Amino acid sequence: MVFGHKKSFINKELPSISALTKGNNSWRIDWFGDLAFPNRLFRRTQPSLLVHLSKVLDSSFHYDPSVQLSPDSTTPARFQRKVWVSAGTLPLLRIGDIWRDGKLEASPDYQLERFVDLQIDDSTVHLVKAGLNLDDKGFLLPLSEHPWHLNCTHSYCVMVELPDGRQLIIPCVELIRFYFGSSSGLITKLFLPPLQRKTLYGSPQFDPTTKRLVLELAEKISGASAADIGRLHLDPIAWRAAMHIGTSALKASVARQTIYPQGFFPFEGTTTLAAAGKWLSLGDRAEATFLVYSLRSCSHPFPFRSLRYKVQNVFSRANSKSPRQSLIQGSVSDAPQQVIVERDASNSLAPKTIQVRLEPRFPDLQKKPVWKDKVLATTDGVGRTGGRVGQAVESAAVGEPGSEQRIRPVNLDVLLNTDPAKRDSIPQFLCDAVEALSVLDGLDIDLLTDSDEDGWTVPITALSDEDGEIDLRLSVSSDGGVPRLRRASAFGVRRGQVHVSVVFIESSPLYIKVYATNGKNLDEVWETLHKAGVHYLHLPNEENLNIGNCTSLLREVLG
Repeated sequence: MVFGHKKSFINKELPSISALTKGNNSWRIDWFGDLAFPNRLFRRTQPSLLVHLSKVLDSSFHYDPSVQLSPDSTTPARFQRKVWVSAGTLPLLRIGDIWRDGKLEASPDYQLERFVDLQIDDSTVHLVKAGLNLDDKGFLLPLSEHPWHLNCTHSYCVMVELPDGRQLIIPCVELIRFYFGSSSGLITKLFLPPLQRKTLYGSPQFDPTTKRLVLELAEKISGASAADIGRLHLDPIAWRAAMHIGTSALKASVARQTIYPQGFFPFEGTTTLAAAGKWLSLGDRAEATFLVYSLRSCSHPFPFRSLRYKVQNVFSRANSKSPRQSLIQGSVSDAPQQVIVERDASNSLAPKTIQVRLEPRFPDLQKKPVWKDKVLATTDGVGRTGGRVGQAVESAAVGEPGSEQRIRPVNLDVLLNTDPAKRDSIPQFLCDAVEALSVLDGLDIDLLTDSDEDGWTVPITALSDEDGEIDLRLSVSSDGGVPRLRRASAFGVRRGQVHVSVVFIESSPLYIKVYATNGKNLDEVWETLHKAGVHYLHLPNEENLNIGNCTSLLREVLG
């Protein structure tokens, strides 16, 4: 099942986490302990997790990650450093990752495994404690081979029975991080019961035939969590899994017990899991248990084919150079080496988003468009650059604000696309069109197809005939020669009560259509893109506009 080693992506722009490590020594995250409010004097808005770290003794992990599999690679577990880190920081933290002076230094792959066609249900998945002696056959996690959970033997894991009689062990905190750690805003709410749907989303619309889902995300919920929230809305098993995180913590708290987070898979059925970790023996059997340090991929499908969402708030992105972000920059600058601290953030500073780039977690989402609309230009001046300039903000904190300290509130977003250049740059076929729209004065312009893929486009509606075959004219050849669906971009343009939508379809020459719309129905964008796709297939030369004719028509229609 080993499928080799690869170089993990390390985002060099991640902020420092002050609580983790200081100095020039390298420290490895060994395990996650209990959940608590350790110091309400400084941190009242969200709980923290106790992180256990060991000093790394063998620096050769940089070119040979396997050295970290040996218990002798770190100082003994009884000398572990224990630090409290806010629960909202969990998207940045993985067991086995190595940190130095507050920065992520390495994310070794250890032993990479791929478990194919696992059955996930009540008969194969069990909640266990890390110190379990399995049917008196031996400890699931023998301390002689894995001493790093020594101080957390009462913490929870899920055990998945493998078809060959072996077992897969996943620490519950890692399971929660992987399936719900798309943003610090979402994962924080799961640790603070009671979890309510209205605090995550509202106004859901789902078409069971097309499996198109529309959501309005609640205030301060990031679009990075839209797909996770879509699954929570459509799959009752996912919702129960999310609810259980907080309710199990509350139950332990009421019983005055140490709170070790519990978590379950947000689905039932078949999946293929990829994970980094370590094989351990069980009794006399070698490599009987695979302990997961970090999940890397899960193939189980999401219960929708496409998702469009609306956000209630705007987080300006840190250090963004993207043209489409130029109208929504923050008014007070941040220090280049800003540090995340364990205090409540300021009540007066505007929040921002920090993007966390990890490998794509869910292959299913790579073929399903997830998108929203974004304001590009407005006539009322809202969102434009400017504002007061003050001393750079040195510190940041995840979670709700709750202090008068000069600490920036931040939200951590995990991006599905690991290539920032691809997301921040305008697709080549769309550059001239965006330039032409940008010089139209006095109009409100919204990008209606801000996608996770490239920030500008979505795949053109996959129209098929009665036999289910997709018209080849909807496809183009990618750089590697593999056919892919053409991309399309839609813009809402309005002045006063008059509203039109402009659709640009990837082709040569560029295909452009303008439609009268009202801009009030979230489902209207799908209808407009569908209509444009039909026109492209069946009336390709009928009144196809060029960019000059398009801008002239917009000026004429919108006055």
